[in-house]
Amino acid sequence: MSGLVSRNLKIFFRDKGAVIFSLLGVLIVAGLNILFLGDAYAESLSDFEGAKNIISAWVMSGLLAITSVTTTMGAFGTMVQDKERKIFKDFYCAPISRISITLSYIISSAVVGLIMTGIVLIIALVYLTINEAITLSILLVIQLVVVSILTSLANTAMVLFLVSLVNSSKANGALSGVISALIGFVTGIYLPVGDLPEGVQYVVKCFPTSHSAVLFRQILMGDMEESVVNFPPQAQAEALSAVRETLGVVFKFGETECTSFASLMVIVGTLVIFSALSVIVLKNKKNG
Repeated sequence: MSGLVSRNLKIFFRDKGAVIFSLLGVLIVAGLNILFLGDAYAESLSDFEGAKNIISAWVMSGLLAITSVTTTMGAFGTMVQDKERKIFKDFYCAPISRISITLSYIISSAVVGLIMTGIVLIIALVYLTINEAITLSILLVIQLVVVSILTSLANTAMVLFLVSLVNSSKANGALSGVISALIGFVTGIYLPVGDLPEGVQYVVKCFPTSHSAVLFRQILMGDMEESVVNFPPQAQAEALSAVRETLGVVFKFGETECTSFASLMVIVGTLVIFSALSVIVLKNKKNG
């Protein structure tokens, strides 16, 4: 099985176009914020100390949350192509089980998600540290790595379920395009959650990857208390609470605030549920 995993990884990384396309969602988010939205958001927080650093950390948190969605979608393209070209039949002649063949695609796609998220994480840490937006520490890095791993695995499971429903490269390409275009909206990254209509806010708050973004924001934007020093003491707590809710650093359902542990459980639940659903779909397809 290790040979198949290696083969899948080589196919993905050898195709530079596929790698870039798989990062489309990330590039769109980064481009919009660098060229258009970043300064506007920072200006709207002009009363806050270090507004640009707040927005920088907010953007990087979003990028970390979605990187493994679009990159694993691209990696699973190898599985779809092999199905379409009947390459599976060649594998079935080898002394390896069908389960091992399927696992090789899952493992290689998960590795791609972890690698690409790791690259974005390094870039984010370097950028935010240079701009003094965060104080780098071992604890912060450990927290980010743990959330990155869980997020990548959960997103891999979710993408696997979606990809298991398509049977052609064209359908997979169309699905990838739709996901790349929508992922920034359904995770509250293109626009702050608090600026969205109430109905859309609930969609964002119920989408699993949004909870990854929340955890990344809480880690990278943990020093926001220092941003309200320009406010009167009696207004600091209210101002901080308002901006945290608007930027999606915390999610509230009515008056109930979603805790970090609850967001973590959403991610773990996503991993378990979508893994089970994917097994069911793939098993039914095999039997069919």
